[in-house]
Amino acid sequence: MIGFTTPWLLFGLIAAAIPILLHLVQRREPPELSFPAVRYLEDATRDHRRRIKLRHLLLLAVRTLLIVALVLAAAGLTVRRGGVVRHAPSALVLILDNSASSGTVIDGIPVVTSLVTAARAVLARATADDRLWLLTADGTVRGGTAADLGRELDAVGVLPVRLDLGVAVATGRDLVRGAGRPGEVVVISDLQRTALGAARAGSNVLVLRPDVAPPANRRIQSLVTSSQPWGADGGRLTFGVAAGDTVAVPVALRIAGRSGRDLLVTPGVPVTQRISGLTPGWLTLTVSLPPDELRSDDVQSVAVRVAPAPVVRWDNDDRFVSAAFEVLRSDGRVRSGDAVRFGTLGSGASVVMPPEDPSRIGAVNRGLAARGVTWRFGAPVASGERTDSSALLPGTERIARRITLESAGRSGDVLATVAGQPWLVRSGNVLLVGSRLDTAWSSLPLSAAFLPFLDALVSRAAEGVLTTSELVAGAELRLPEAVGSVAGPAGSVAVEGGSLWRPRTPGVYHLVGRGDTLGAVTVTVDPRESELARAADGDVRALWSGATVASLTSGPRRAFTAGSRGDLRGALLVLALCCALAETGLAGRAGRRN
Repeated sequence: MIGFTTPWLLFGLIAAAIPILLHLVQRREPPELSFPAVRYLEDATRDHRRRIKLRHLLLLAVRTLLIVALVLAAAGLTVRRGGVVRHAPSALVLILDNSASSGTVIDGIPVVTSLVTAARAVLARATADDRLWLLTADGTVRGGTAADLGRELDAVGVLPVRLDLGVAVATGRDLVRGAGRPGEVVVISDLQRTALGAARAGSNVLVLRPDVAPPANRRIQSLVTSSQPWGADGGRLTFGVAAGDTVAVPVALRIAGRSGRDLLVTPGVPVTQRISGLTPGWLTLTVSLPPDELRSDDVQSVAVRVAPAPVVRWDNDDRFVSAAFEVLRSDGRVRSGDAVRFGTLGSGASVVMPPEDPSRIGAVNRGLAARGVTWRFGAPVASGERTDSSALLPGTERIARRITLESAGRSGDVLATVAGQPWLVRSGNVLLVGSRLDTAWSSLPLSAAFLPFLDALVSRAAEGVLTTSELVAGAELRLPEAVGSVAGPAGSVAVEGGSLWRPRTPGVYHLVGRGDTLGAVTVTVDPRESELARAADGDVRALWSGATVASLTSGPRRAFTAGSRGDLRGALLVLALCCALAETGLAGRAGRRN
């Protein structure tokens, strides 16, 4: 982009037409002589006229260029150029990718340290007239002067969350656009391939990345327990390791903080261990690898609840439900009794399905209201909807018939939905299911998820104990209504039931309410942060059209290019001088010939 410090002088370009006009005015046709005595001169002078014509054209071009150069120099022609010490007041958004992968140690130095150093070098080029913002991996945008943001950099450390660079760049461009001045977005990142995302980047994006190749990485790939709660005989724990090779690595297993077992695990091959001899209650199982260059993914934990099998009463006339509970009883997952009533409303914990006859819905609702249940059955719905994915039903199941569930008070806990509408809800120790568990209502009885679903309903949900959940650090989870506090690695904090909760530190969090532990959430580092492979510069330019990619060491001097202007007046004056000398030479030679 070019600009002018005194653009009104551009009217002087009109003078560039003067040599053209003079040339046209002076053009005249050579006289034609019909006198035979001078005809022989025509051949002799033809070559001479061509040379004169060429000389005149050269003089025309030189004189025109001379005037244009003088006018542009007087107007102060400048062009956008990086590396210029001074720049016009600009807007700059500094995106510092201090996500989990920036904790990788290379040559004894964490990557985040190099990123912060480059960020300081960029801020050192800022002036007091610039508008500056700093955006970090937690999504927080901080504005201020270079000194203010420099102090913010003092507190920047590795965050165990993921940063989508595409989203960050789009946010930065919106800030620059709103500033109403020349600006750019500077991305300082280890530039993982998995962190790239599409964005309307444009030409004003500068990407700074390390020169050194990322190291190989190993991580805990999976950590899964068998169905919970575990009984007195314990349960099974399955875990695996991911790496770039197949060399077996030692894995340490700790149970409730105590040393457990040391195993050799081949990457890509899951290992299952039987854990027994546990006392009832909640406990934490942890597996860990020897530390490598990225340590945040070398340890992973999971919460386990140990409790006796629930005592359940079901209706033998419901053939699918009855058959499923017989299997669970033979496997020791449930016992026969009246502690939990399944199908209809009982005096204690209950899982209530809608009646087959719609005329009985009113009687069921009156019974629910008498128990103080805040949910009731509504109108029948016949459609081909499917359940939405949830902790109790990870897959989706076809629902042919359902009864709408309506809240008579507070919204309560919605445990599963169909097309966004409540399908499984809880009020106290009473659960309402929107469909009967029969093939005429749903495909669930014929699904592999049916037995785990019934097991979860009677062993966790109906007793008021929540299922364990997995969450990546930085993601949101809507807390159940009954939860009043969360106990995690950093201690216990009060929360509001029903609100959104976003943990940022990996570990096991216990959800507490009504004086008891209601559930647990396992928070892990996003597995994409463990993929350290760096995106190629060409991939970045292809994804963010017009972006400039440079190294952390040499790239900061390219910042503020949008407001940097190179002064071309000196070059224009030199060009004008050359044109004047050329014009003098051509004109003098023409005079001697004439």
